Amino acid sequence: MPPFNLETTLVPLTLLIILGWLVGRAQDIDLKSVSTILIFAITPVVAFGSTAQLSFHGTLVLLPFISFTMAAFAGLTSFRLGQRLLRDKDMGYLLPQSTGSGNNGYYGLPLAMALFPPEQVGIYFLIMLGTTMYEVTLGYYFVGRGHLTAKHAFQRVLKMPSMYALIAGLLFSAAHVQLDPGVLKLWDVARSCYVCVGMMIIGIALAKYKKLAWEWDFIALTMFGKYLLWVVAVTAFIMLDSHILKIFDPTIYTMISILVITPAGANTAAFAAQHNFKPQLAATVVFVTTVVSFVFLPVVLPLMLTLVR
Repeated sequence: MPPFNLETTLVPLTLLIILGWLVGRAQDIDLKSVSTILIFAITPVVAFGSTAQLSFHGTLVLLPFISFTMAAFAGLTSFRLGQRLLRDKDMGYLLPQSTGSGNNGYYGLPLAMALFPPEQVGIYFLIMLGTTMYEVTLGYYFVGRGHLTAKHAFQRVLKMPSMYALIAGLLFSAAHVQLDPGVLKLWDVARSCYVCVGMMIIGIALAKYKKLAWEWDFIALTMFGKYLLWVVAVTAFIMLDSHILKIFDPTIYTMISILVITPAGANTAAFAAQHNFKPQLAATVVFVTTVVSFVFLPVVLPLMLTLVR
């Protein structure tokens, strides 16, 4: 595996957050409109193109189900804890999204590309497929439940285009349909937009408020769920498979371990803004976990790579 280059991978993401903050301070930007474009236009194109190009074979087909289960464990456990421990119970409806999902696309994907040869990066997409499906179903549902009834929140999930884009992509992949070059070009452009707009939304959301939402009980539970619960889930899977099931190899363990060190997904802020449900708090926790991941990544990643070998 090539060495991980912190500067070329993470610095651009940081600059995008800063750029979003600068633009948000200088201009009156409607955060909800920007997040709606990201959720309902850009993300479905990225989801379809990425999934349609996946190659499912053998035991690799299990990977999305494994990562979805891990996400559900972290997200739902955090939600239950939030209902018991949070001062403001409504904040708990952000926990399944902020802890179960992660910035696995425009944060985790550069890590995978830096650590593995191109022919193996597709496996990371399979792993990411499970967390993406969790994000647009359970994660999105709970954000909606913060201010909607269960029925209306479920109806919002059914209107989420990314879910259908993922399903369509899976059908194209299963049928071995080759995407038209024009579609591939659109996907490539949308993927770049996804990274830029997604990271800038964090900065824009932060710029709209004079100060961050320092709800320490919520931030602590997010950190607990996003990092410690994910460590428990990933470690349990690696121990079970390496000692009993013996299905996967250490390369798969390393790829799944990337999910542990990714911060809360930027879509946490996008979903909150789209629902107008505590967007300041969502942006704050995404920003905090991003800073934490940036700081601890150079230490944690080499340690994890040593443990899974």
